[in-house]
Amino acid sequence: MTLNSDEPVEGNWYELPSGEIFTVVTVDEDDGIVEIQYDDATLDEIELEAWEDLGADPIDPPDEWAGDYAGFDEDEDLDYDVDPDEIEEE
Repeated sequence: MTLNSDEPVEGNWYELPSGEIFTVVTVDEDDGIVEIQYDDATLDEIELEAWEDLGADPIDPPDEWAGDYAGFDEDEDLDYDVDPDEIEEE
């Protein structure tokens, strides 16, 4: 992990002066948007121009972070409408 707060880095964690922590999900330089996800799985977008004004400090990932983006729960039953007997094997 690169500990540099000058530019947001996808996958890095940061802490705001308010104590909130988040990870950078994507950096879209074409649209000037940084998509972030707080440790409670809430997604947000920040304008790339506003990054320096945030005062976000890079931190190590939190121990309790499960690594699930956008609230996806790997134990969740996705309930696909596919009958396993109808799947053809190659």
